Amino acid sequence: MVLRSIWSCYFRRCFLRGPSFLSLTDIHPSNIFVDDEWNIKYFIDLEWACSRPVELIHPPYWLNNQGVDSISLGDYKTLHAEFTEALAEEELKRSTTSLPLLYPILQQGWETGTFWWSLALNRPTVLFRIFSDHIQPRFSKAHTNGQLFWVYTMPYWTFNAFDFIQ
Repeated sequence: MVLRSIWSCYFRRCFLRGPSFLSLTDIHPSNIFVDDEWNIKYFIDLEWACSRPVELIHPPYWLNNQGVDSISLGDYKTLHAEFTEALAEEELKRSTTSLPLLYPILQQGWETGTFWWSLALNRPTVLFRIFSDHIQPRFSKAHTNGQLFWVYTMPYWTFNAFDFIQ
């Protein structure tokens, strides 16, 4: 409910109607085959591939070999920048005018927090942790260490939320 109410803070109106890109939503290191020179040769396990809005495309969370709920912000920030720079080099070599470049969208997504919003949406098991650590503090530091935020927002989840929970 809260993610839905703040989506407009993270997503730009100019991309509401596209473009969409093919996304490998379940990609992880064990699904990538490389040659002796570390060139990617094959991807396997593609059943979760889908077309997604461009702002939901981000570098994989496992770049620093940590779980989604324990990402070291300092380490990941460096790896995200390195990934984005490499992508920029490749995109600029193959630049076309029909689609927007992805690397500036990834950069802005990191700066504005769209990366975290998208990651929370993709990983429901750690949504609360991502929200508490990376999304909610951007709006208010006052609610970061207590139950006050949840006391105020919980009733808006559904009609008669207290009765539903009981």
